[in-house]
Amino acid sequence: MRIRPAVLFLTLASCAGAPGTPAGTVAPPPATPSVRAAGPSGPDVAPVPTAPAEVGGAPAGKLTLDQARRYMLELVNRDRKSQGLGPVALEPGPATVAAQRHADDMLRLGFLGHWGSDGSVPEQRHTEAGGVDMVLENALCMTDEVRRTLDGHLLLDRAEIDRAERMFFDEVPPNDGHRKNILRPQHTHVGIGIALPVRTPTEIPVPCFVQEFTDHYATYEPLSKTAAPRQLVHLAATLDPRMTPGGFGIARVDLPKPLPPTELNRRRSYPVPAPYQNYWPAGFKTPVVVQVSGTTMRVDLPLGDEPGLYEISTWAKPASGAGEYRMIGLRTVRVER
Repeated sequence: MRIRPAVLFLTLASCAGAPGTPAGTVAPPPATPSVRAAGPSGPDVAPVPTAPAEVGGAPAGKLTLDQARRYMLELVNRDRKSQGLGPVALEPGPATVAAQRHADDMLRLGFLGHWGSDGSVPEQRHTEAGGVDMVLENALCMTDEVRRTLDGHLLLDRAEIDRAERMFFDEVPPNDGHRKNILRPQHTHVGIGIALPVRTPTEIPVPCFVQEFTDHYATYEPLSKTAAPRQLVHLAATLDPRMTPGGFGIARVDLPKPLPPTELNRRRSYPVPAPYQNYWPAGFKTPVVVQVSGTTMRVDLPLGDEPGLYEISTWAKPASGAGEYRMIGLRTVRVER
């Protein structure tokens, strides 16, 4: 189902036909596609579109992609500070690479969600970009399933970034998944992806945004991104001194497959798969004992019999003793026969 773009009627100082409009006709006002947000448990929200200001035919007050990311980071940290939380740092590596990949994908095909058009999910995209930490995603884009061309020289108004962050942060319970994600105390970093379509005579370009929040509390020995069924994998993590070692978990989902925009738009919230088996140190009931030495934990574990996308989670809790064990790392391994 296509969602018809919302039309933005602009007040102009003088009337002029759009490029390519025959003489004697009036060009229709540019359309602004409806933009929606999809987060861990967030609803669809319609924004108030804004038009970019221009001075003398050239963009005025525009931000480059790097500047736009840093400005959104300022807004995220402003919102966290308003609730007594510390700042997160911009992660220019895997988290931003994964965020940009997903923002580009959504914009090109006009969909919104946490599955990609190739069937990928957030932790898979993060892993494929080289990420190892726990990751939770906020996303904002159109849902009209209209194909668009990416603007390779993105220039963005601050107002567009303000609007996107407001849509995420101004949610109210119980539909406040994006806000909760921004305010998770354990987040340490964020990757930011922003995509903008090429302007056309009949449409004002509206950006898509992705925020990938990560929890960096450990360093890891390398883990292959592919494996065979029942293959033994070696897991090793050295934790930040602020954390107490817990263990590892293994979950499995079906191998990703391409999805059409219509199906992608049906999917909204994405729950991180729960492990089908957790492995703990001595003293816990566990099928395989995780070896712990100081802040380092190691174990060799078998993957399952069936092909699929296996999700390897790392578990720890604050060294202060407060709180329960939680995921601090999440990596994927593609298993095929």
